[in-house]
Amino acid sequence: MMKGFAFKILTPKDITGVLNMIGVHPAVVQENIERPGADNAMAFFNALAEFAYDMDSQQVKAQMPAGILYPEIYDEAMDVLTVFKLSRQLAMINLVDDFNFKDFWDPISKRFRALLSGMINFCRYKEAKVIVITGMKEDVQSLDSHRLELVEKLNQVDSELATAQERHSAELQEMWRAENEVAEAKATNDKLARQRNSADRVVEDAEKKRLAVKEHVRQGEHRIEQLREQVASLQGQIAESPEGLEKEIDELKSGVRQLKAILEEKANQRRSHSQRDQIFCRLIKHMETYKDELTRVGSLAASADAARQRCTASREELAQLRQSLEATRQDGADLDQSLKSVMADTEKAKQAHAERMQQLEERRQQALQQHQELQAKRSEEQRQLHLLQSQRLELEAEVAAVRRAHEVEMGELRAVSKAVLEKAESYNLSLEGLIFEHGHEGKAP
Repeated sequence: MMKGFAFKILTPKDITGVLNMIGVHPAVVQENIERPGADNAMAFFNALAEFAYDMDSQQVKAQMPAGILYPEIYDEAMDVLTVFKLSRQLAMINLVDDFNFKDFWDPISKRFRALLSGMINFCRYKEAKVIVITGMKEDVQSLDSHRLELVEKLNQVDSELATAQERHSAELQEMWRAENEVAEAKATNDKLARQRNSADRVVEDAEKKRLAVKEHVRQGEHRIEQLREQVASLQGQIAESPEGLEKEIDELKSGVRQLKAILEEKANQRRSHSQRDQIFCRLIKHMETYKDELTRVGSLAASADAARQRCTASREELAQLRQSLEATRQDGADLDQSLKSVMADTEKAKQAHAERMQQLEERRQQALQQHQELQAKRSEEQRQLHLLQSQRLELEAEVAAVRRAHEVEMGELRAVSKAVLEKAESYNLSLEGLIFEHGHEGKAP
């Protein structure tokens, strides 16, 4: 580790391998690290900043606020400032607080290698932590999705349990109603059975009395036949003994009165028999209705048995649902416990990340303050640059005016030169003509 830095300084070979691995183009060689140039520094810092922040300078430029007039003027400056800002932030993370534009324009080999080592160190740290945090996030998401599935299953089981309880309550009420109806039907059946037994006894007594009355009537009819025969025999004997006939007539009259009394008694008995028959008919009708009631009671008992069976099945199903609900709750408790442990680990990681972010925020504030100072200096430089540009424009205007005046003068000189040439040509022609004439004049004599 080089003295003065909190990280290990990598060899140029290691730095070259890392830069080539992240895709710096053209390929990096050790000479670019040992004797760096401004273009190399710009390219290396740009590649490391994009890799560390997972964004390129174009994405940063896309976040440029709207409303700036002629933003294309600042394109080149924005590229340089973006790379400088991101690289400076990485340098501050590695406790290098004196990173400046000189590291871009005139990089020193030893310092340049230290800066690249710090940025590579942060990139390695970031990649290692991203893998761990990504795995933890995936575990949390899978546990959360599993928890949601269990909650959904628990809600479904709760709804099924509520439905089963409602069905059980309804069937229980129907069973109670059926049991009450069965009890009432049994009581009615017992009452009807007692009434039927008493009616059977009454019918047996009436049948016995009817048979006795029939026997008495048969005996009376037999006696009437005998009396008729006696009357016929007596009619033949009337002439023989009138006193005996009168005596027999009196006896017959008394017998007739007895028979009338017997007949009246039989008529009364017939009336009582007819009343008994009517009573028997009513009893038979009641017995038929009781039979229908017994049939209905039998059907109610069968429905009560079916309801009891359904109730037993519902109770068994309810017990199974309760067991599954207990198992689901146990799984949910285990998942909640594991989720709490994962959340505790996540909270610890978040707390450590928050502390780190707070430190980075403090450094960012310091960097922002320095940036504001540099911005103020930059605004002063821009004002001076604007003055220089205005002076340059004035000088260019003067140069253009002088050039135009020079061109005009040159045009006049060309015209004068052309006129002089024409005069010289005419002079030469006239001189040649004179010489030619003078030569002919000399030959003539």
